[in-house]
Amino acid sequence: MNTNIAIFTNDKITLRPLTFDDKHWVLALQQDPLWLRYIGSKNVDTVDDACDYIGKTNAQREEWGYGLLAVELTETKQPLGVCGLFNRFAFECPDLGFAMLPEARGKGICYEACQCVIAWSASKGYRFLTAMTHPENMASQKLLQRLGFNKQGFYFDKTFPKQHLFRLELQP
Repeated sequence: MNTNIAIFTNDKITLRPLTFDDKHWVLALQQDPLWLRYIGSKNVDTVDDACDYIGKTNAQREEWGYGLLAVELTETKQPLGVCGLFNRFAFECPDLGFAMLPEARGKGICYEACQCVIAWSASKGYRFLTAMTHPENMASQKLLQRLGFNKQGFYFDKTFPKQHLFRLELQP
């Protein structure tokens, strides 16, 4: 698979597969205090761990046909964060996930990236998407509601703490 191909691009942002060249900012993102507080450690503590994470992420995208993508500024190729879909194995449709580096937060970039992923999901025929947030992550909850997701209650899983569960209908 060619990981240099943009999945989506416009004048502002590009969504593309992660590459091993992303290892330093992926490590920084996963060590960010908000990531650790709201998402939790994924045991990405070194550059080698970041490479392993990137490899697993790309393998999942190959297997499922969707996955986590790098979000970058189109003009400068500056990394901004990640956005994409996950298979939680609990639902018949994928789960939207996202995280931005501190310098990209509050600028509408995550909203735009999520809109791209949602439009792609609808074009592939998914009936709905889910999303989950830490109960204290108000910024992500507001973003999901702005995107049209509705809060469904809580989701419990032994691999992470209680989460707010959201759902977005894509097909009538």
